[in-house]
Amino acid sequence: MVKEKPNVELWKKYISNPDEALGESERTVWLELQCIIADLLKELKDNGKVELSFTGSEINHVKKLLKNRNEIVDNFNKIMSTTDNLEKTNNFLRAIGEYDFNEVNYVYLLVELAILLTITDTETFKTLLLFHLREVNYKASEFGKTMKKFAPNSWKKLEPYINNKFRNALAHGTWAIENNKVVLFENAKLVPFEKLDLGNFLGKVKEQNLLFSCLSSVISEKIEKGFFS
Repeated sequence: MVKEKPNVELWKKYISNPDEALGESERTVWLELQCIIADLLKELKDNGKVELSFTGSEINHVKKLLKNRNEIVDNFNKIMSTTDNLEKTNNFLRAIGEYDFNEVNYVYLLVELAILLTITDTETFKTLLLFHLREVNYKASEFGKTMKKFAPNSWKKLEPYINNKFRNALAHGTWAIENNKVVLFENAKLVPFEKLDLGNFLGKVKEQNLLFSCLSSVISEKIEKGFFS
């Protein structure tokens, strides 16, 4: 079966320019994540766990996975563009009002798409990282155990970005909207640990979603430097 090296062009299209797209705090997270992910891949390769080539079918399935993620991003960006100014928001509300959508539905839709994107980006990060490995447990649900086993030093630094209360509340459905704020709960006792207005909530979503963009950036850079040779 013919195998091929990872294609750098496949990844470059998913890389954001941090100097253009991110605020100061987000750029700080970006730089930290880039270093952590690069160290993680090196540690995995040193332990003989990096896959160096893939079949055409495997690459094709990765493309489909990335397309899923891209469609969610595109829909999220479109709905977010309606918040650019009050006039656009009011025009959008009038338009969807013809289909029995109201302002409450609109806010929930913003939050729901942001949550879907956050969960998808985090889980896709796990899947795509595991995809580039060999002879490991490929279940995303076992990602933490796999990283701890084969890259323990780097995993200690990466874990807070993967397994944190913000991401977990969204993934487990322990969130609500109360008094125009997104309220997050740590567990089924439903005691709030954070209340965020929509702007701050979307800012935290953007930070969480840096995982995927950073992985794409690092993999692209590694390919160009012959890491997968």
